[in-house]
Amino acid sequence: MRPAPLPARKARESRTRYVVLGMLTTCPRTGYGLRQAIAGSVGHFWQESYGQLYPALRQLAAEGLVEARPTRGGPGRGGSVYHVTARGRAALAAWLALPPVLEPSRNELLLKVFFAGAVPPEGTARNLERVAAALRAERTQLERIAAELDGSEPLHPDAPYWRLTLDFGLEFMRMALAWIDRAQTELRARSRKRKSR
Repeated sequence: MRPAPLPARKARESRTRYVVLGMLTTCPRTGYGLRQAIAGSVGHFWQESYGQLYPALRQLAAEGLVEARPTRGGPGRGGSVYHVTARGRAALAAWLALPPVLEPSRNELLLKVFFAGAVPPEGTARNLERVAAALRAERTQLERIAAELDGSEPLHPDAPYWRLTLDFGLEFMRMALAWIDRAQTELRARSRKRKSR
């Protein structure tokens, strides 16, 4: 029996609300605190528009999925601390139960490599080296986060899931860097052929 195909993404469906609900399950946060938490965690693999964050918080509060409580002092002074409600947890659980939507990726590097025959190999090799440098920097950052997670007792019951997503990022970095090494070897061979003509 073949598995059912994953669903197609609904047009203009926003997942910001679920990012917010998910982050608030770890602890209550101000809007500023949410931005910081997203940047330091899911921001490594899910880009969220911060312009949508506050409208999403207002909408979630209007739906009774989060509750805003006034706060004083600290970052986001004079704002509110947002707490997820029982209805918010139920909405997040319902979304988590749905199969994930695999969206077509848009990867400019692959697009440029696909059309690289139109330019000398050296230009593509330079682009690959720039990408490799960025990936190595990102890998270093993920390894630092992994060392912090491994060096302490799990402070949150979801820490094993956080580590799984971190491991995916580290595996992706290793795979991408290995692919770039192979691509660079191919480009060097093509460059030698070109010069020997």
